[in-house]
Amino acid sequence: MNKLLIFGYGNPARGDDALGPLLAEHIESIQARQQWQHVDVLSAYQLQIENVMDIAAYQITVFVDAHRSCSRPYCFDRCLPEVGQSYTSHALTPDALLAVYQQTYKQQPPPCYLLSIRGEQFELGQALSAAAQHNLQMASAFAEQLCVQSITRSEFDASDSNNVAKAYA
Repeated sequence: MNKLLIFGYGNPARGDDALGPLLAEHIESIQARQQWQHVDVLSAYQLQIENVMDIAAYQITVFVDAHRSCSRPYCFDRCLPEVGQSYTSHALTPDALLAVYQQTYKQQPPPCYLLSIRGEQFELGQALSAAAQHNLQMASAFAEQLCVQSITRSEFDASDSNNVAKAYA
């Protein structure tokens, strides 16, 4: 059984930017009922360099964040270490975090993915938009499938996302 980390990040005070933490909250709320002892959940406003220690304890990590540019209700992509990005910025990406992982541990990071949920409204004080609520439902169903699949699989691929998206469209 593979240990899976669901890591939702975003600012709940900024409308649809709350999508990452809300998905993490959803998984946490059903985790005991589903008996997913192999799944852990973290939530934060943003990624920090220190999060390399969090991902080191897992065979798979799925980062979850809101995105304006996602073309579908959600997108699912493999993260790869990218050293060209600044990791002193307040906008640390999963790819930059994996580069820090490589530097710190002198090895390849475990498989990591980014589940991007399409959002539209990101202004301070806004509520979650109706479109984002719909996208969150679809992405949550997909994340639930990942939790089940991670029992026997140590990696995922993009076709996993397409299959579930079609089923819930």
